[in-house]
Amino acid sequence: MTAILRTTLLAALAASSISAVATGQGTSTDSLLLRIEILEGRTAVLEQRVGELEALIKTEPARARSVPASDKSQDIGNWRRLRTGMKPDEVRALLGEPAHVQGGEMAVWYWPGGMVTFMHDRAYSWSEPQQ
Repeated sequence: MTAILRTTLLAALAASSISAVATGQGTSTDSLLLRIEILEGRTAVLEQRVGELEALIKTEPARARSVPASDKSQDIGNWRRLRTGMKPDEVRALLGEPAHVQGGEMAVWYWPGGMVTFMHDRAYSWSEPQQ
């Protein structure tokens, strides 16, 4: 029974994967050539996008590479502008790049003397540097 069902399902799958040629569409060769042309166009677009991403990767600093420290994190006024719920980009704009990051759903960013804890990509708590 399962062999018959399996054979029927395979036949249905094979039949659905073969494109039918509509009346007036031309031969199946014409249909295949059109599909190849469409796929080549999509491939060209994807190759362009990959090239752009590779260029971006070359210009962006790698995560493993250290980023020069910013003076922003030394300004206590910047720490006092932090608010619960801020996005990581907003915190980075105030304090500069962190010296060290421990990631995950709960992430901790460290600067000399201070740290910010994120939960679900939102600032949750922080400890500012001592003066």
